[in-house]
Amino acid sequence: MKKLFLLIILISLLAGTLQMEAASIKVFIQKRSFDDKGGLRADAVIQAVDMFLVSRLKKDYPCVEYLDTDGLTDLLSVERQRQLFGTGDENALQNMASALGCKYLISINVKVMEDQAIISLLFMDNTKAKTLSRAVETAPYGDLAIDAAEKAANILFDGLKMYEICPFKGEITIKIVSSYKDDQTEQYPVYCNGSDGIFIKTISLDKYSENEWTLYKNSFNASSGNVKFNLSEELTIDESNPCYDCAPNKQGLRSYNEKITTYASLQKLSNESESEGVKVDDARAYLTFLDDGTYTLKIKASSTDGEKKTIKEVTAQGVCDNSNEPPKKTTNKIDEGILEIFGPFTGTAQDKSLSHSDTIKRTNPASEEEETITYEFNLTRD
Repeated sequence: MKKLFLLIILISLLAGTLQMEAASIKVFIQKRSFDDKGGLRADAVIQAVDMFLVSRLKKDYPCVEYLDTDGLTDLLSVERQRQLFGTGDENALQNMASALGCKYLISINVKVMEDQAIISLLFMDNTKAKTLSRAVETAPYGDLAIDAAEKAANILFDGLKMYEICPFKGEITIKIVSSYKDDQTEQYPVYCNGSDGIFIKTISLDKYSENEWTLYKNSFNASSGNVKFNLSEELTIDESNPCYDCAPNKQGLRSYNEKITTYASLQKLSNESESEGVKVDDARAYLTFLDDGTYTLKIKASSTDGEKKTIKEVTAQGVCDNSNEPPKKTTNKIDEGILEIFGPFTGTAQDKSLSHSDTIKRTNPASEEEETITYEFNLTRD
């Protein structure tokens, strides 16, 4: 373990000498071979597999830069090569890939025994220790083994259609217009002072908001952008009571009016999250690719705190109760968030672009507001 630890430190130092951009997506290709006759037959098959894999990498995922064991062994002594690659321990390979800053790991394992070539391939997300795709092919050594190598490489890459190897980037816009109106009237007969009357109370609520998110997906999930949110709400209560109790043993007509006006405005995303010690916008765009050739887009974001201002006005007139109080103003904090899932749409992670636009009308089951959601996204990848 101590030797392995020292070797990982060495690789970390060597990684600094590799000519790769820090922001690039890297894959480490590990190769292992075995020939029961001690020859180079397995190595020949590995070269074929490597050729097919690199060709597919460049074609399907040009964003990826790769380093293989051939390049690494040029930097290490023979003894350290033996210590690193001789065990075939998967944890050691993952540690090595991590030390090199590689997000992905491809393992090529070829055995030639009794003139049969066994080709085992594995593609792993090294940051999650999760196998994304694998392929195993067997064929007699010779031309058929080369065909099997190409088939195995294609199976391996076809298994990646559900994974965002190269991040999709681009603009996402969502506008949500919400409205709610409600009028309720209560009335019943009353009697006082020797005459009949009708008690009437009307409550009206008129609420409207516009919520517009302009986001840019700039990595696998991380996004930046802006939000514009405006809210206006008016609640009115009108009451006419012919038999209002205004004093002991005294009743009379009273008209009462109460109006509560609320409005708010927000114009900035919150940035409580951190990435590499730097504050970033609290906005995420998640692409999820399904095995039926479709995908969904999940948007999650939040705004900074803003001000919600409320004005309350009350008037009352009657034989024993007159009031015309000055408006009462209050200010509270408010924030806004979005959590929406759109789709499914037709497409895979191996497409070069993903785009869609639509308008959805629905009733919010929690608030009973009528919502119109208009969204559009145009995402592309290398």
